[in-house]
Amino acid sequence: MKDKLTWEQIAETIQERTLKTTNLNVKNTKVLRAEILKCLTQAHDEGILVTKLHEIHPLLKLKKSENKGQVWEILGGDKNFKRIKDQEKFGYFERNDQAWFDFAITIYQKSKDLAEIIGFDFEIRFPNDHSPKFIRFDLNLPSHNNEIKGLRFHLHPGNDDIMLHSPPMSPLEILHLFLYGFKTSRKPRSS
Repeated sequence: MKDKLTWEQIAETIQERTLKTTNLNVKNTKVLRAEILKCLTQAHDEGILVTKLHEIHPLLKLKKSENKGQVWEILGGDKNFKRIKDQEKFGYFERNDQAWFDFAITIYQKSKDLAEIIGFDFEIRFPNDHSPKFIRFDLNLPSHNNEIKGLRFHLHPGNDDIMLHSPPMSPLEILHLFLYGFKTSRKPRSS
């Protein structure tokens, strides 16, 4: 079977193609944060995001990573691995259909005018009667175990143990998808 590709080789090819076609360069971390804030504010003004305007700014944090040189993080809410919808314990953004999400973006600031997004996770969770319960997009940091598997850029469709190659999407594109796509419906198409 020498002429047949293994799944690992195919996954690596998909990973390379995805990373090549995804724009992960930004001017700098502060500009990206400002673009995200503008997007969230616009969604609030349009009635898509029900998170109060005065809550958006404090939920969108910019912090320098400890001991990692010019590495910064943009945090949109709090990581919530247990998926508990409780604003007292976890900060998150909520849509008008009760879906809610948070995200984290890791950026390497190469120079004053050039930064590279080196990792992120975006997770949206849906109301209890919805299936799937969540969808998460991950771009693991370089040298993560998933990079070896050809799955550095992947998504989880409602199960932490299932990983699919992600379509090539930047963090702003995923944010737009979370705000304007993945709409929950009172009458599912499957019924």
